[in-house]
Amino acid sequence: MKASFALILILFSSIFASAETTVQELVTRLQNRYHSMDALKANFSQNYQSKRFSGGGMTEKGIVYLKKGGLMKWEYQEPEKKIFVSDGIFYFYYVPQDKQVVKTPVDSKVNQQSPALFLAGRGDFVTDFKAEWADPRPGSNLVKLTPIRPQPDFQYLIIQVDPVRDLILRLLVVDSIENRTEYKFTEIQENPPLQKDFFVFHAPPGTDVIFQTRNGDEN
Repeated sequence: MKASFALILILFSSIFASAETTVQELVTRLQNRYHSMDALKANFSQNYQSKRFSGGGMTEKGIVYLKKGGLMKWEYQEPEKKIFVSDGIFYFYYVPQDKQVVKTPVDSKVNQQSPALFLAGRGDFVTDFKAEWADPRPGSNLVKLTPIRPQPDFQYLIIQVDPVRDLILRLLVVDSIENRTEYKFTEIQENPPLQKDFFVFHAPPGTDVIFQTRNGDEN
């Protein structure tokens, strides 16, 4: 009995020890997984918490569609309907209630490491980040990703990875002043049939189009 118990202890100890050394393997599997996918669809919730203001922050929900080439469409449904879409050339931010859309050019150099674009097939989790366990306890599958090159939009990311499907279930984006934006993904569908024109934004009649450059100038 003692021998069996000792064997179990050795087994679990080896599992826990190996967990300390496989964060890079997990991130590599994650990168390979997203690299192999052409498209993705999921329900999402987004919670923003500002360092300046206390409270539970603001939570929004909707559906996100992603496709290789930096194509994405975030359809916000609660509490306010709005759309954020990229056709790979421009970003469009449309709020139906305001009857206006903000159009911004995609700068591949500036936006290459945007967290959302990693999900859409741009960038590399392995070569662009230093990976370490965010929670060292076995089975947490929480990984902290710090960009090797400093980024203007975020300081580091924390991701929760599904160890079976190698998909991101939760993404926490932390900026330089500790503002936090957390995304949770559910009902993830791999390779849904999405045509490229699905990500083309057509402004409804009567919509004001505001062209905004990367430095914030408007036309």
